[in-house]
Amino acid sequence: MKKTRFSLAALALAACVVLPASAQQSAAVPSGAGVSMLVLDASGSMWGQIQGRAKIEIAREAVGSMLKTWPRNQQLGLMAYGHRSKGNCADIEVLKAPAAVNAAAMQQAVNALQPKGMTPISASVRMAAEQLKFSERKATVILVSDGEETCHADPCALGAELERLGVDFTAHVIGFDIQNGSKAQAQLQCLASATGGRYIDARDAGELNKALGEVAEAPATPTPPPAKTASYDFGEGCMLYDAENFKGATYKIESGTRNDAMPDGWSKRVKSLACAANCGLLGFADPGYDGKQLHVDEGARWARMPEDYSGSFGSFDSGCRAVLKE
Repeated sequence: MKKTRFSLAALALAACVVLPASAQQSAAVPSGAGVSMLVLDASGSMWGQIQGRAKIEIAREAVGSMLKTWPRNQQLGLMAYGHRSKGNCADIEVLKAPAAVNAAAMQQAVNALQPKGMTPISASVRMAAEQLKFSERKATVILVSDGEETCHADPCALGAELERLGVDFTAHVIGFDIQNGSKAQAQLQCLASATGGRYIDARDAGELNKALGEVAEAPATPTPPPAKTASYDFGEGCMLYDAENFKGATYKIESGTRNDAMPDGWSKRVKSLACAANCGLLGFADPGYDGKQLHVDEGARWARMPEDYSGSFGSFDSGCRAVLKE
């Protein structure tokens, strides 16, 4: 296999020219509350009952309580799936675009939902993220679901993808009447954890009210602005972890480091990674800068490694670009 050599200068140039716009602008991430989208499950199973009441009725009431306490400075949108037709995985609708909350109008939209169809969790959360312009600004999705994905997609993998591509994306997930240890619970928990969000089980009306109240407060916490420097900071770089969600043992890759072979014990070991806002990484599946290449954009935070990248880093080349003071 042909070997390709990369110098630090070339990598720094690539960081300034080749990386996506979202990565290049990472130093200018908005520090406000951002925007949020509430995604409601209106699939057929929401007609199931808890203590003599349909789950959709309980959900309507809980949303009403949440809207009363929603922060005034926090824009909120509303989406639903499975409410218009049966057996249709494309039955996803933006009911209210993100804006200052009009509680009466939003409640009216929720009250009109008539559960009918499928549970396209992944497609719904992806659409919500896109509506929120998650690659440009802080964005939060609040999902309420009573079942597992039924449209041949993987919510867990989607969470990792949105975390990787977003500026500051979070999914808070409420599992409504979900059985402990079920596939549905595992999917929903992973979707939340992959994005740094919360997963909350809600068994009845009281718990759903409480859960929605708790996640309604979470998006309002501002994100501190990133530090800025007038020169290259070689103390920065990327951190590799041997467990998902930035846990376990760590291996620090300083800026400007080139290594044609990973240290003993770290080959095939990386499960998640995080890079400084202005630092990127070019990894290779094999030692000697060979094999499949993995481009890690500036400021990347991957709670899980991509599924199509089965290996770890056999070798790597890293660099950080200068971030000038404004």
